[in-house]
Amino acid sequence: MNFIFLAMFFGFAFQRIFSFDTAIMIIIACYAVFTLFAMVTLPVEINASRRALAWLSNSNVTGHDSFPQAKDALKWAAYTYVVAALSSLAMLLYWVFMLLGRRD
Repeated sequence: MNFIFLAMFFGFAFQRIFSFDTAIMIIIACYAVFTLFAMVTLPVEINASRRALAWLSNSNVTGHDSFPQAKDALKWAAYTYVVAALSSLAMLLYWVFMLLGRRD
């Protein structure tokens, strides 16, 4: 994604290949794809953490003392995907509102 931003910046700043509104629409399209990907994979990742927890519980890999820490680690691992999805959505909305709020 950073490569796309840099390419658009240099294209806009030095060569005037496309307008600023076009650049923002390209950014919105990229973030829409990223947000869709994050939302689609979110249930998969949460389910993976649940299955890993069930496997740890059934296979006795962790001891009675370390199981709560493993459960906590898997819970927070799943939350990182929730935060990533929300962050992607927030950035998408930021760029959409930036495009809608522009005054010509």
